[in-house]
Amino acid sequence: MAERMIRTQVYLPPKVHVELKRRAKKHGLTLALQIREALEDYLERARQEEQKARAFDPTGLFAIIDSLQGGGPPDLAEHHDKYLYSDPHGEKNRLKQKGRDPAALKTIPIVRERRGNYGTKKRGARKRPGGRK
Repeated sequence: MAERMIRTQVYLPPKVHVELKRRAKKHGLTLALQIREALEDYLERARQEEQKARAFDPTGLFAIIDSLQGGGPPDLAEHHDKYLYSDPHGEKNRLKQKGRDPAALKTIPIVRERRGNYGTKKRGARKRPGGRK
């Protein structure tokens, strides 16, 4: 039994189309077969590349460790964020802890919107038949 196929449409540049037709005539193949084989080959090569595990290169890590002479700052374990995220003296964190965050000190003026008149009417209570409101 033939393998079930899904029909799709592919746009090819004219040069590729002419070359595939020439090759198909020469070797007795169809355009669809050539395209399927090319795609299967491509997918196989892509799978093999994905399976190759890239070896861990610790040279960058060792360079960082070597730059920390004497083990680095004594509070590195506690305040590593300030060293990693370009706040070398921890000023932002100290201001936040003391409640003096410069961003929080800026007051934003309160703007109240006018009540719009959209022309809507309130409906009065209407009596429904059957005694319900």
